Amino acid sequence: MLFLNILSFINIIENNYIINTDIINNLNNSKIKFYPIPISNTVSVDKIGIVDFRYILKKSNAIKILGDKFLLFEKKINEKIKLKQKELKIEEKKILSRKNKFTDEDYKNKLKLFKSKVFKVQKKYKKDRLLLNNSFQTLQKKLKDLLAKVIKDVSKKRKINVVFLKENVFLFNDPSIDLTNEVLDLFNKKTKSMSITITLNDKPF
Repeated sequence: MLFLNILSFINIIENNYIINTDIINNLNNSKIKFYPIPISNTVSVDKIGIVDFRYILKKSNAIKILGDKFLLFEKKINEKIKLKQKELKIEEKKILSRKNKFTDEDYKNKLKLFKSKVFKVQKKYKKDRLLLNNSFQTLQKKLKDLLAKVIKDVSKKRKINVVFLKENVFLFNDPSIDLTNEVLDLFNKKTKSMSITITLNDKPF
């Protein structure tokens, strides 16, 4: 199944905006020597923000709608292919049951035509799944880009220079640096009237 969980958004979003912790682990295990870099003691906590991506992705109205639509169309495709498979099985049984009534050449020709029909059905199924997946990815990217812009807008409004992923923050004592709810509210407002349409080929197999 192509769509396992709507939380697969997290991996895609994080790939672009989150520090890869594997790189840090590799550096820690390497033999490269690092020298201390002077850090100013005047950095203000109000210049730092954190965002809980997982929470936003679970609660976002637009992403929930997209996930629900994907599952609905995926179900339609699966139902169509199952129905066609039943029809093909019946047709195959008819050909096999009448084998003795055909000449060898006629029987081979009927099998050849049947296999060709099966191949076309399989090809259309793959094409429909690809179309659905591409449509999903396009909308997913659109939402991801909008979410990134919302985070940037909120951080600028709050005069925040750096935003970290909440799950990568070990400890923070000031709840005011958490931008999650503010970002979620604005993201829901921005996507309220957004058209979320998944392209699907409704032609029968």
